[in-house]
Amino acid sequence: MQVIRQAMVLDLVERAQRGGFDNIAVVTSYPELAARLESTAVEAVVDEDVGEPFHFGQRLQDVVESYRLEKVLYMGGASAPLISSSEFGYLREILEQNEGILLANNYYSADIVGFTPGQALRQITPPNIDNTLALALCNEAGLRWVPVQRTLGLNFDVDTPADIMVMSVHPDTGVHTRAALQDVKWDSSRYRAIRELLGNPNGEIVIYGRVGSNFFQYLDANTRCRLRLYSEERGMKALGRDARGEVKALMGRLIDSLGFIGFFEFLAEIALGAVLDTRVLFEHFGWKLSSADRFASDLGEVNLISHPLLKKFTLAALEAPIPVLLGGHSLVTGGLWALIDAGSKG
Repeated sequence: MQVIRQAMVLDLVERAQRGGFDNIAVVTSYPELAARLESTAVEAVVDEDVGEPFHFGQRLQDVVESYRLEKVLYMGGASAPLISSSEFGYLREILEQNEGILLANNYYSADIVGFTPGQALRQITPPNIDNTLALALCNEAGLRWVPVQRTLGLNFDVDTPADIMVMSVHPDTGVHTRAALQDVKWDSSRYRAIRELLGNPNGEIVIYGRVGSNFFQYLDANTRCRLRLYSEERGMKALGRDARGEVKALMGRLIDSLGFIGFFEFLAEIALGAVLDTRVLFEHFGWKLSSADRFASDLGEVNLISHPLLKKFTLAALEAPIPVLLGGHSLVTGGLWALIDAGSKG
């Protein structure tokens, strides 16, 4: 994940430069990434480990003040791997032509935030993470929020290995990222199969998890296959239901009844492929899983899974008669969006 994310940063820098940004700073804890940026017109800042917890808001404020930035575009290193240089130019033009504004790819949970003036950071309580930066700049600093176009490039980001696999079958992946993906040699065959199925008028696919009504409208309008959509436990994390052990899933009860193998055999009876937000199921089962186990399940790396029941669940998914994708909330939102877009581009 770290190697691929570093490659994504290199692609973001090149696209930002083509989009007209000429004052770019990359703040990283990886000296090897800084070394790869030495040949570019980019300021690479290596944060040395000084034994203190990293605080996002304070570090961002330090960088903005150090470089005396007035028109600021912040991006997380794993955000927007499919963004184009023209989309960078679009964001730059809005910032250049306005004062006292805020841009964000997701107002309530942003990983791309543009704002002016830079000193607005002095008027907010510095947030620990970037997701709440847009809210703080609007509510505390009084900046005017300017909604931006809702495009795949501005909204698809990488949180899990499943997101990386989706990215690997999309034609707009950057050259550095594509090279890194070839080095890790992860099997993308299931993702290619689902990508093709989404455009098949004779196909049928099960989509399960925290899927919103707006995204279902997009799916219905932009896929050619028949859809079986099962949405439940939206807001599971935001409402704290997972932390309180309150998650109850109808699909989870079906698995309780049929067993892992029987469940995937049943999916094969009603569809030719499935995309599952497994985090809802894991919470229903009450499994306490490490990130490493969840990610290994997403990739189908059964031998790397330590949790015995998760290992059996993942093996049953891999041996199902149909292609099955496993992942988190992003898989059944941005991931599907990217697969549909990839299929439309051939």
